[in-house]
Amino acid sequence: MNSAGLNLIKTLGCLTAVTFFTLYNTYDNYSYNYNQALAFLTFISTIATPLFFVVAGYLDAGTQHSPEWQLKKIRRILVIFLFWYSIYYFIEPYYKGYLIQPWFVLALMIIYCFHPLIDRLVRRRGLFLSLIGLLLLFALSYDLQAVYSPESRWLSVPAEFRLWTWVLYYLTGQLLYDPVIAAFYSRPKVAKAALIAVPFVYVFTWLYEKHFFFTLFRVERDGYILTGSQVYILVVLIIIAINGLNIAENLNRISATLSKTMTGVYILHYSFFNLLIQWINITSLTTKLLTILLTFLLSVMLTLLLLQFQVTKRLVSF
Repeated sequence: MNSAGLNLIKTLGCLTAVTFFTLYNTYDNYSYNYNQALAFLTFISTIATPLFFVVAGYLDAGTQHSPEWQLKKIRRILVIFLFWYSIYYFIEPYYKGYLIQPWFVLALMIIYCFHPLIDRLVRRRGLFLSLIGLLLLFALSYDLQAVYSPESRWLSVPAEFRLWTWVLYYLTGQLLYDPVIAAFYSRPKVAKAALIAVPFVYVFTWLYEKHFFFTLFRVERDGYILTGSQVYILVVLIIIAINGLNIAENLNRISATLSKTMTGVYILHYSFFNLLIQWINITSLTTKLLTILLTFLLSVMLTLLLLQFQVTKRLVSF
C-alpha cells in the first residue's frame, strides 16, 4: 500500500468515526433515523472500526517483532486506557471514546498478547490465507445464526464484543502488507475494478440491511447497523480502490497531517460532541452537520497539540 493511500485511509477512518457516532448514538431529532439522507450517511460510516483494525494490522506488519516491542505495545494501550478512563470517570460528561471501551481494549490486548503467533503465521502465506478465510466464515456464520436464534445464549454476544471480528480485520491488515498480495491489488486493473465495485456493494449492503437485517434483528432504538463481518468485502474494496487513486499533492499533504491524529480522534470525538451539544441547540440538519464538523476539527486540533510533546504523545498514539 502506498503512503498516500494509507494516509487517506487513516483520514477516512477519522471522519467515519465521528460521523457514525454523532449520527447513530445521539438523542436529538436529527439522528440516523431522521431521514434517508442521514440514515445513509450513518451507514457509509460503519466502516470506521474495521478501518482502525486493518490500519493497525498493516502498520504492525513487515518486521519480526521482539518481546520488548510486544510489551511496549501492551503498556502503551494500558496507559491510554487508564489515563482517559480516569479522566472520563471524574469529569462530566462521562462519554468514552473507542479506545476507552472495554471491548476495544480487550480486542487489542488479545491481538498483542498473541502477536508472536501472528508473526509465525504471517510467514506461511497459504496457512495465513486459510486462517483468515475460516475466521471470516465463522464470523459471518455467527452473525447470521444470531439473527435466526436471538434467544440462544451462545449467540447473544453483542456485536462489539464479538472480538474475533476485530482480530479478523487486524489479520487482514497484516495480509495486505504481504508483498505478493500487495503486488496483486496494486495493479491498475484491480484497483479500477474495486473502485467500480464499491458503490454497487455499498448499495447491496444497504438494501440487505434495510430489508433483511432490520426485519429480523431485535430492534435497538429503531434499527440495527451492520458494522462487523457483513461489511468485510466492502472495507477491503474501499482500501484497494483508495490505494489505486492518483491523489493530488495538496490533498496528500492534508491527509498526511490528518492521518497522524487517527488514534486521538477515536478517543476524543465522543467527549467533544457531547460538550458541543451542551452549547449548540440542534434544531436543523445544518446545525447537526456543523456540530459534526466542529467535533472533527476540535478532535484533530487537540490531538495534533498533544502529539507535539513527548509525554502527551503517548496519550493519543500507541
